[in-house]
Amino acid sequence: MFKKLFGRKAAVPGKAESDDHRVQLAPTEPLDVLIAQGNALEDAGDVRAAADVYEDVVRRAPDYWRGFLNLGNALRLLGRMEEAASRYRQAIALEPSSPAGHLNLANVLLASGENGPAAESYRNALRHRPGWADAWFGLGGALDRDETRMEAIDAFERALDADPGHGMAPARLARALVKNGGFASARAVIASALAREPGNSHALAARGSLEQDSGDSVAAAQTWRTVVTADPANWETWSSYLFALNFIVGVDNETILAEHRRFEEQLTSSVTPMRPAIPSNGGKRLRIGYVSADFRRHSVSCFIEGLLRHHDHANFEVYCYYNHASLDEITARLRALSDHWCDIAGVDDDAVAQRIADDGIDILVDLGGHTTGNRLPVFARKPAPLQFTWLGYLCTTGLDSIDYRICDAITDPVGITERWQVETPARLPGAQWCYQPQVALPDVTRLPMLDNGYWTFGSFNQSSKLNVELLHTWAGIIAAFPESRMRFVGVTDPILRERILAAFSAHAVSPDRIDIEGRIPIDAYFAAHADIDIAFDSFPYNGATTTCDALVMGVPVVTVLGDRAISRGAMSLLTNLDMADWVAPSPDALSDLLKHHLRDPERVAGIRAGLRSRMQGSSLMDAERFTREMESIFRGAWRQRCPG
Repeated sequence: MFKKLFGRKAAVPGKAESDDHRVQLAPTEPLDVLIAQGNALEDAGDVRAAADVYEDVVRRAPDYWRGFLNLGNALRLLGRMEEAASRYRQAIALEPSSPAGHLNLANVLLASGENGPAAESYRNALRHRPGWADAWFGLGGALDRDETRMEAIDAFERALDADPGHGMAPARLARALVKNGGFASARAVIASALAREPGNSHALAARGSLEQDSGDSVAAAQTWRTVVTADPANWETWSSYLFALNFIVGVDNETILAEHRRFEEQLTSSVTPMRPAIPSNGGKRLRIGYVSADFRRHSVSCFIEGLLRHHDHANFEVYCYYNHASLDEITARLRALSDHWCDIAGVDDDAVAQRIADDGIDILVDLGGHTTGNRLPVFARKPAPLQFTWLGYLCTTGLDSIDYRICDAITDPVGITERWQVETPARLPGAQWCYQPQVALPDVTRLPMLDNGYWTFGSFNQSSKLNVELLHTWAGIIAAFPESRMRFVGVTDPILRERILAAFSAHAVSPDRIDIEGRIPIDAYFAAHADIDIAFDSFPYNGATTTCDALVMGVPVVTVLGDRAISRGAMSLLTNLDMADWVAPSPDALSDLLKHHLRDPERVAGIRAGLRSRMQGSSLMDAERFTREMESIFRGAWRQRCPG
């Protein structure tokens, strides 16, 4: 099936495809000549030199608003967002009727997470230029939150009305519609955009996301491969494509490695590595930089907080580089745990790499791999002497510039998985996760089976992991347990819902034995475990956060063991709880394994009653021990690389 595959750069919300809305002038006046020189330097990639030119312009002419506008553009590209906003405000003060000034200020505010002020600035731009598609598009990005989603949808639609050929508006409109439950409308928007412009990479990337969210990662991978074939420098869609390969049953390790290598070849051919030297002091206080788009309410935060909280700051100076515009209470908590915080959302890769080099980072740690919001192009520039990848992606990044991949001996058995990754495995002595739930947990409840008289199985896995083969395996298990029920949580796409029902119907399981629920608030999500006897883990892409969530709520998890790290994550977690006997060697063996464990409900009830304390007493929740082990890996790698 997968052989058929072989025979998005996503926009920063509010950033138009044009060149930051420069006001272009014929270079007839001396100041205009300087502005043109600065523009040429920007286009050549020398943004620092361009900023120096624009600084010269505003020094010579402090009432020349175009100088401040261009200086703001350069400062934004350099990641100096507050300074950029200040310069835009100066331009607006000198020329209040300039829509470009208002829009560029809005773009910076939005990239900095200031949605409300950004929305007002976009509206100011529209007052001076009512039919401006880019301003409507930006306003949609600023309003794309739960409480203002309908307004965001209206703004994106107005952007398309003003410019039916707007490249990014259909994708953003579709995404907003999906968040609002409008899957059919989203698909119609994308189909219309592609009928008008078949090669629209943004619309194609959005179609791939819709396909993956419906459980069809094969189609998603095909779509995303089409995009990167046409645009090999579309790094975000490359990551979407590589990520999708891990979800597909039957894709072998050789193929996955080869495709990651193709990505690496494309990326490294376009950048110049910085490669700073490693100092000879093996015992120095190390500067550790963590790069993530997930320092917020996200599964990654469940595993990074304990490490940040327990770092030995006398020997490790912690920097966090945050690649997302949204801020919440978890962001504030993680920021307080770091020594230095830097917002890098919307900042040019070269500028981020230079900032990391200027900060003197010794060890730079990628927390995303090929997941959404990664900054792997920064790592390709090698701004730190040593670079690691960990946590978000249990697979190779494909980048030679990343030296180590943090893992453990169960996900990555010694002598076996080295051949499937570019990085050198750095194995922790226990599991590679240290879990901390982000909310207060409800009490563990009595085993539902004792009151119901039948078993209730559950899946809390993300929709993209629910492939057809997996659904048929689970359906066969439900059919084998009389009166049993199956509950899905987090399924929102009607197409996936129909696929689930069709798979279970094929095994003569009636719809009244299947409960399918959409996304629910985090408190309700944990409370929902009270109704589940046994949780199913997904394969070939195992869960991590959902597995830990179930276990800490007293729900045993069954999984299928695969042949690579991403398919062995649950095995690692369960082994650290002395529950390796809940791991089946193959999908076909899963039903017999469950029949063995579930023959004695009282025994399962005892396991449920003790699981939370077992979790809390294990290495999986011992943050201090985990941090010392991580620091030992960092220090050992540093000393090994130190000259002499």
